[in-house]
Amino acid sequence: MEKNRPLKKFVYHILIRRLTLAALIIAGVVSFIAYDHSKDMVIDTVIKVSQLKISMVRAQFRQLMKQGKLETKQALLEAINYPPGSNIRIREGRYVYAMIYNNQGHHIEAYEDHNYAPLNTVKQYINNMPASYPTTDKLEYSVIDIAGQPYIYTNTRLIAGAKQSPIYLHAVFALSDYAIELVRKQIMETIFYVFTIVFSTTLLLYPVITHLAGKLSDFSTSLLNANLEMLEVLGATIAKRDSDTDAHNYRVTIYAVALAEAIGLEKKAMKSLIKGSFLHDVGKIGIRDNILLKPGKLDQDEFSTMKDHVNHGLDIIHNSDWLQDAEDVVGAHHEKYNGQGYPQGLAADAIPLNARIFAIADVFDALTSRRPYKQPFSFEQTMQIIQQEKGTHFDPELVDKFSLIANKLYSEFSGRDDGGLKDQLHIVTNRYFHSGINTLSY
Repeated sequence: MEKNRPLKKFVYHILIRRLTLAALIIAGVVSFIAYDHSKDMVIDTVIKVSQLKISMVRAQFRQLMKQGKLETKQALLEAINYPPGSNIRIREGRYVYAMIYNNQGHHIEAYEDHNYAPLNTVKQYINNMPASYPTTDKLEYSVIDIAGQPYIYTNTRLIAGAKQSPIYLHAVFALSDYAIELVRKQIMETIFYVFTIVFSTTLLLYPVITHLAGKLSDFSTSLLNANLEMLEVLGATIAKRDSDTDAHNYRVTIYAVALAEAIGLEKKAMKSLIKGSFLHDVGKIGIRDNILLKPGKLDQDEFSTMKDHVNHGLDIIHNSDWLQDAEDVVGAHHEKYNGQGYPQGLAADAIPLNARIFAIADVFDALTSRRPYKQPFSFEQTMQIIQQEKGTHFDPELVDKFSLIANKLYSEFSGRDDGGLKDQLHIVTNRYFHSGINTLSY
């Protein structure tokens, strides 16, 4: 059975959840991008600082080696500590390991920071790296991950000359707590600003969307009310021409809806039933007065002409997209369960369900109402006739369902022709169509 979900609930509850989810997804994606960008910005800053220190070390090392007073390892240590007391420590971190090597594969562990706890892990990682030999003095660097921590790895040529074999340097820079906190702080600030901007935008959009939804509801309500008024006008027009009142259309629609509710008819089919109930005899507009208004019984030719009102009705509603779904009732409300009806002689389940529902409601109202040619039948007489026609004129299962609610309907609506009847019908139509955002469904 089709669910009838109110638009107001969608706008004010479901929509805000969906907007929140969308905001979270957008903020998450943007934050991830911002995370990488912010981390890279801080890492780039640290790289520049570390490279500056390495450039100073390289320049001092070359100067010391040119003087020829120190061995290679000792010259590197003095270059690292130049100016005296500076060590290799800077605020963004420190070099924890450095290795000198040449193109013959000879390696010298030139510098180790024994105060750095994961030093052995760093040494093992670097020693397992394949040697590379830079051909220029340009610093080669990369960010590497060792045991889940970021490090800056630098590979550079220290000395290259015609009289001396080239010497190269591996150096590993470990980020300080200050640098890591700087990365974390930058990331958190960026994520905070991203979430603030995204959710602020969402909050600004929400009232705009609800306002537009309200306007859409108002326009939809006006259009639907106009269409429902058209139903009433068309129904009343044919009722007046058929020497009847529009109360017949009100009552028969109420009866049909009550029976449909008793069997659990889905909402979409219920709307079609309401339209068809109003317009079931709209085709009588095309029947000549001498036949339509004849006080006595119609002869065979006249009755054959009267049957044409079904096709006339179908022709009329086919000109409207909104009314086309009423064709089940308009086109088949004179069919009989045993196949003896018209215009197609349909039988049993071949007759549309809405037409089978309406047939019971139509006959019930006709029997219990006053006509120029008869007095209203009592409830008992009416139900006796309907029971007799079970399985011939009417669907037996629908007759059984109708029998359970018929007495209440008879007590409330039989013979009524007052304003309250129209009010009751509007309650029914609003239940299955809408009237404003509180009852508009999606």
